[in-house]
Amino acid sequence: MRPWLRFGGMLAGFAGLTMLGAIWAAPPTGAITRSLRELAALGPAALAVLGVLAIAVVVAEMLRFFVIGRALGVRVSARAALDATIANNLMTWISPGGLLGEPAAVYVLGRRGVAWDAALVICFGKFATSFAFIMGLACVLLALGFGPHVATWAIAPIAATVALGVVLIGTLVVGAVWPAAAHRRIDAIAARLARWPRASRAIASSARGAIDRLAAFGRGGAPGRLAILASHLIYYGAYVGLLVALAAMFDARSLAAIIPLAVIYQGFTYIAPAPGIPEAGAAAFFGGVLGDADAFVVVLLFRALTAYFQIALGLVYLPLVGALRGILARES
Repeated sequence: MRPWLRFGGMLAGFAGLTMLGAIWAAPPTGAITRSLRELAALGPAALAVLGVLAIAVVVAEMLRFFVIGRALGVRVSARAALDATIANNLMTWISPGGLLGEPAAVYVLGRRGVAWDAALVICFGKFATSFAFIMGLACVLLALGFGPHVATWAIAPIAATVALGVVLIGTLVVGAVWPAAAHRRIDAIAARLARWPRASRAIASSARGAIDRLAAFGRGGAPGRLAILASHLIYYGAYVGLLVALAAMFDARSLAAIIPLAVIYQGFTYIAPAPGIPEAGAAAFFGGVLGDADAFVVVLLFRALTAYFQIALGLVYLPLVGALRGILARES
């Protein structure tokens, strides 16, 4: 029962902290009522557009699994990409720091026929290149003067999260650029596990295969790198497009100003120290172009159509395909 209790605790923590953030950020009731009337007046066509954009975000993540797999010479089926996407989204949003998202995707890809070493490198490569892309773009925009003022209290957790990403990405670079050195390190670790020969062989075999596949990133050339870059542009473009559409429906003062704010906000949601903080930041990010009440409603709708929807999808879909139990067993 421990994995399920831990899973329930993560869900409860996400829900509770999200609610606290929303309560903290909520404007006066009258202002929210006015914004909700605006939402009701949009009509079914606008709501259908929002639904399509929410699904487009999921499809864009599937595309990244295809593209990165192809860059490594690995075929990822549509079913494997769908299951990995749903598992990744669910565990990323509810786990501390999103650290369980990629391991969940690795398990599901392996379960759907992708070699384990390939699954590891696909997910690791996706995370590393994606993190570098969105955080690099957000930092450039911040340096150019876009986005909200970063409070002093937020600097330490942001720096810690970015540092973690740098370490993980650095591991990827070392494995890709110096595979021989990485192999020697793996051999040393395997030697220390000699008293458990089966585990030693399994770990060494998977790790060597992963390093060799990592090296394929360096041999892929410009076409492979451009394809990966394009997949990240499409993925984050889907998120930004959804936020821009919501802002347009609430008569934002400047859609051009919303775009860089949306990019920075998406990066912020990934490194926020806890759930609820993205909701609490609604007015800080978008109050200047929407007004505080509309910014609050737009952010809640955006989160509902992305994070909350993706969590609900995972809770319904993964048990139906028998994947959730395995994910929890391997992450316990």
